[in-house]
Amino acid sequence: MDPYSWIILGLILLCLLLSAMFSGTETAFTAASRAFISRRAQEGDIRARKLAKLRERKDRVVAAILVGNNFVNTTATALASGLLITWFGEGGVVYASLAMTVLLVIFSEVMPKTYALQHPERTAMNATPLLTFMMRLFGPLATAINKLVAFTLKLFGVKPPDTESAALSEDELLGAIDLLGVGAQGEADIAARQERRMLRGVLALDDLAVDDVMTHRSRINALDADDPTEKNVLALLSSPHTRMPLWRDAGEDVIGILDAESVLRAFWAAGGDASRIDLPSLAMPATFVPDTRLLRNQLQEFRNAHLQMSLVVDEYGSVKGLVTLEDIIEVVVGPIAERGEAITPMESADGTVDVRGDVRVRDLNRELEWSLPEDEAVTVGGLAVAMFGGVPPLGKEIIIGDYRASVLERRGLRIDRIAIRKIPAAPLQQA
Repeated sequence: MDPYSWIILGLILLCLLLSAMFSGTETAFTAASRAFISRRAQEGDIRARKLAKLRERKDRVVAAILVGNNFVNTTATALASGLLITWFGEGGVVYASLAMTVLLVIFSEVMPKTYALQHPERTAMNATPLLTFMMRLFGPLATAINKLVAFTLKLFGVKPPDTESAALSEDELLGAIDLLGVGAQGEADIAARQERRMLRGVLALDDLAVDDVMTHRSRINALDADDPTEKNVLALLSSPHTRMPLWRDAGEDVIGILDAESVLRAFWAAGGDASRIDLPSLAMPATFVPDTRLLRNQLQEFRNAHLQMSLVVDEYGSVKGLVTLEDIIEVVVGPIAERGEAITPMESADGTVDVRGDVRVRDLNRELEWSLPEDEAVTVGGLAVAMFGGVPPLGKEIIIGDYRASVLERRGLRIDRIAIRKIPAAPLQQA
């Protein structure tokens, strides 16, 4: 080949490299975590500060990148067409189109974008000088293009998105929460972990329903109106709960909610004679909520109606469980222990945790930072039944992903206690 052909090939290669840089930079710039960039900027990283400022003009930056990318792609294709025409005549145009399509797709699109998706923050930080240069070179043109696009969209009745003031998405918020307190040690690390759990809990109020946190009907401490009044008064006043449902036929006929304070006043007024107390007349009307109601909506309902307890019903109107204000608060702050009850399950020396079957999978994951599947069942006992495909016998070991569980106690078909431990990762073998 003559020197002219070598120069053209060199320019084509340069355009392909520039195209790869533009493609990877665009992907990394849009995929990089805003929380990561903000944290690095606060730590004094100059490139992160520049990148954060560029993200404030995201639409202009992306437009500038696209202008540069299309310019080098068009130039590369034009150079290849001219070169191959000199080699093969008019057929060189077809050869150039095929060759440049393959080269651009593989080496200037797929490969750099794949790498940028795998390392978005690193790629975006390294590309900050290129982004700054592109904004200086094509910034005015990018602004004009954006205005033209906005005008064209308005002609079709489409309102362009306000990229400058776009709010953080939930994924970005979760990413920001995960970065909270990273690198802290000692008490600061413990405090940061607690803050992360609480913030995740706040976001979960929009994802969880009443069904996810309620106490199931089989475990509700309720009073049967057909029992002797003395028995019910004693049960209420000796219970750790200040409110209890009063019903008949195991919940088929709900009379209302009894408050311990009201019963205690009536008990005092009756001179200590419980038989003189009319419990149904003291019961407050019960409120019923569907099991599909979001926790955020139920929390607002508790607040507006000044309530702390509601009965949960299914689609057929049958009582399914009971939800309290405390149940919703626990989603944010974590389990609130009753007297004599441990908040966090204790791990034994081999990492085994002994928990009740009615412990929620989400709470266990939250407290121990485990990753048991939460979409199979709400409680740990239910998860064991779901993974086993039935009610497992005592001592039966069940593999649940990276965890091994075994049933310790059963009451009929209900699992009362279960032991769970994480399966240690197999050591890496040296070749």
